[in-house]
Amino acid sequence: MSILPSSPTKLNYQEFIKTCTPLYKIPSLEKEYAQKVDSIANALRDFQPSIDPEETLINFIILGRDFLGTILSLANLSQEKFMRILTAQRFAKGDYGTEWNVDTLLRKIRSDKIFAKEIAALFIEGKNNALLRAHVSDFYLENVELPNNWQSVIRDEKVVKNFIRKKLNGEYNNAKGRAIESLAELQLQPLVSAYGITHQHGQVALVRKEVDIAIPTLINPYIMIMSSYTETTASGLTQRTNEQHAMYEKIKAANESDGQHRIFVNILDGAGWLARRSDLKKLYEDCDYILNINTLAQLPSIVRKHLPEEFFTNLPRPVVQS
Repeated sequence: MSILPSSPTKLNYQEFIKTCTPLYKIPSLEKEYAQKVDSIANALRDFQPSIDPEETLINFIILGRDFLGTILSLANLSQEKFMRILTAQRFAKGDYGTEWNVDTLLRKIRSDKIFAKEIAALFIEGKNNALLRAHVSDFYLENVELPNNWQSVIRDEKVVKNFIRKKLNGEYNNAKGRAIESLAELQLQPLVSAYGITHQHGQVALVRKEVDIAIPTLINPYIMIMSSYTETTASGLTQRTNEQHAMYEKIKAANESDGQHRIFVNILDGAGWLARRSDLKKLYEDCDYILNINTLAQLPSIVRKHLPEEFFTNLPRPVVQS
């Protein structure tokens, strides 16, 4: 039986703050997205226009979501706002179905020539388009305009790459968040290999939420881990704070009910959380342990201390000194 030298403890709030990383750079992720920007820019540059401006625009958009995203960026329209405009148009025509995603929109453009022409007209006419004038407030409408020289713009490497990065911003931020979660899974890998410990990602009935890492299983979670890295601040952070408060209350209630000792671990980092100290303090309080990128190495010792012995299937659970 192995003996570990020390028992993990929860950092105090100020220690946690001091060890956070406001802006975290992941070289592999930076390389991946630099290549993605280059690939999209090259594809845009290789596009061959036709004589008819409307046909050219339609042919450009139907090439895929990256091409549609580029047009939206050039026209100063977010994808979200664009989809809301289309939903408003469908409601006006008596179509009350759920909002389309990009793939549904592209299929519609490819299969319905009349609809494709309506979309092309929306971009070409800009703020003078009847659909836009009907559903977009004047405050925003003044900014909606596809440059007449958009075909030349997409061949200007510096300009178009800036538009591409703007379009990829949300995707990039999500990818960075997933990368931080992967760092946590990497910390768990030695436990998986040595002790046969398992972990899963998905919906946990106990807390009625999707959990980033549940150990050992979703059905029988003794350790639940939520991970969030964000460099930007938004109201959604407060919503997450409230959701995790409810999760922690459910975990404590379950422990009190059946005498088990399930724990909740928060992995939090990034300038977005550091800018919202009130939410961050609540998240700090609503967990048994809180970790950041610089303290992730404590995760294995937390698991070794709190996971019941029967889940150490390859080797006996080590004794953790108090």
